[in-house]
Amino acid sequence: MSTVVTELALPDAPGEPGPRGDRFREFHEHIERANAARFGPGVAVRSPEERLSSLQPPANERRQAFVGHRDGRLVGTVQLFTPQLEATDVAEIVISTEPGLDAGEAKAAIEALLDHAESVAVAQGRTDLRGDSDAAASGPVVAATGYGGADPADPEVAALLERGYSLEQVYRISVLDLRALPDLDERLAAARAGAPGYEVVAWSGFTPEPYRAGVCRLKEGMAADAPGGGVLFEPEVWDDARLTDFETQVSGGGKTIRTVVAVERATGELVGFSSLFVGSAVVVNQHDTVVLAGHRGHGLGLLMKLVNLVELREHHPRHTRVVTWNAEENRPMLAVNEATGFNPIVHDGVWQRRVTP
Repeated sequence: MSTVVTELALPDAPGEPGPRGDRFREFHEHIERANAARFGPGVAVRSPEERLSSLQPPANERRQAFVGHRDGRLVGTVQLFTPQLEATDVAEIVISTEPGLDAGEAKAAIEALLDHAESVAVAQGRTDLRGDSDAAASGPVVAATGYGGADPADPEVAALLERGYSLEQVYRISVLDLRALPDLDERLAAARAGAPGYEVVAWSGFTPEPYRAGVCRLKEGMAADAPGGGVLFEPEVWDDARLTDFETQVSGGGKTIRTVVAVERATGELVGFSSLFVGSAVVVNQHDTVVLAGHRGHGLGLLMKLVNLVELREHHPRHTRVVTWNAEENRPMLAVNEATGFNPIVHDGVWQRRVTP
């Protein structure tokens, strides 16, 4: 029997009784199993409240989720992300299959989920389709950047290759354990001493008013500087309303944003930021880190990350691990992460296919 793909109708609350609540809980439990199989136990965990919040679209992006069933059994899911402000030709497709499927079952589920997501994306006028897959530091299918690769025998890789997707980039996923950093305070003191022309400011929650315009500029700088390999990123325009919408969305479900900014003492200009998302899980997500080009070379990336780790230790003692995603070709940031204490666990491939409308 073929895989039947249907859109997930979101409930008003995770515990909502009835079909919508049942389907959401089935979706959530599947994602938890799939993430544990892919990233390892505890690395990518969300509460039902956090997952439901993550499916709510912010103003700048449409988010849709679909579930695939065969013989009444869930075999996989696909999420479709379509930007609404910039990159309006792009559709990001994220597929997961149920752990335990054999290669043939997984390939059939992936094909059906890809078919459906691509058709929805093309119907919305999207011509730049992007997918992801398991990857590695090296492999027979080499990323366009020259860093990292993928295995063509993997069911998702095989499906993407058959459709004409190209592997553009590989991300390294790394985890830091705070318990392995007994010298954190000493390291932070050394990092502060190495950047005497700068001070750092840390806060929890929404960005305070004095820093909002500066954080918007840094967000624009992050979008401009992010390494994309052959995947192009359009410049982004951030204002107070967009920052509020972003912070509201990422703090949904009870999450806390922890932010550190670097400020040039001579001018008062914000020249860098780094943020963590603290949720219900022990593992915290390291989000963006950026230092403006004219201020690199002072160890500010390392300094901001160390400050945020101290903040995490002091204010969230239960949260002892941090996970981060970085492009394998982004050697400066990988060097910062390695110096901070991050260790690689898995890799993720970024694929792209352009279609004619």
